[in-house]
Amino acid sequence: MLVKISKIKFNGPFNLKLCMDSEQCPTDLWQFENGKYKTFIKFRNKWIPVAIWENSDTLFIDSERDISDKILYQFWADYDVLDFYSKFKKDKYLSKAIQVLQGLRVMRNLDLNWGIFEAILTQNSSIKRIRKMERNLRKFYGNGSTIAVQKLVSAKESEVEKKCKVGYRARYLINVAKLLNNKKLNLENLARMSTEEARKALLKIKGIGPKVADIILLYTLGKPDTFPMDVWLKRALIREYFGEKKIGNQKLRDFALNYFGKHAGIAHLYMFYYERKILSQN
Repeated sequence: MLVKISKIKFNGPFNLKLCMDSEQCPTDLWQFENGKYKTFIKFRNKWIPVAIWENSDTLFIDSERDISDKILYQFWADYDVLDFYSKFKKDKYLSKAIQVLQGLRVMRNLDLNWGIFEAILTQNSSIKRIRKMERNLRKFYGNGSTIAVQKLVSAKESEVEKKCKVGYRARYLINVAKLLNNKKLNLENLARMSTEEARKALLKIKGIGPKVADIILLYTLGKPDTFPMDVWLKRALIREYFGEKKIGNQKLRDFALNYFGKHAGIAHLYMFYYERKILSQN
């Protein structure tokens, strides 16, 4: 079934390629083949193959069922990106990123459970290694597209560490699997909380620190007013807004949340892409 979605369905510009090239967390489940991005998406308890591609004004979806609502949800079609552009058009730094990244949008994970495991794997690691660990985890403890929580619950820490090459993260992955399995962790409930309430709850979980919590809040729970801090963001904030002064992570995060406000999440993504893939290449 081929479904065509006019890009006017999006609240502001949308560029599929920029989203997929951004290396934001949910992109890892998509593979580029023969001009199309392909994955498997769960529809009524069945995992179905999906391919998407675009032209200047249309997004094309090829799948067994009409999953256009899921695709629009994942690419945050209702997010007012034009408001973000307008608010920061006079910011000398961010306006440059916006100019070259028109249509870049934050993507949300369709699978909440996968989102929390994925976030844990981002601890102290490169994107290349993260992707490798993710593939191993889905291969040995899932179906290739997601995690089978029960498999991870019954696994030994040493086994997960060896098979998936995840190092110390194995104990945290198993801990989260157990919390999900015994219903002590309910991501749907967290999504209904305020950003700060959900963050406090996440930080109580063993193995989830500030950065991992913020990644979960943005890419899995869909909280736009959060700002995952990494070395690229820290460097950019210090250079552009603090005149290269030595500033701690908490102060930088507080500044970003106050300055970017409800657009902190998308500002984070634009800065991340701009620093890694544009400025670093010049």
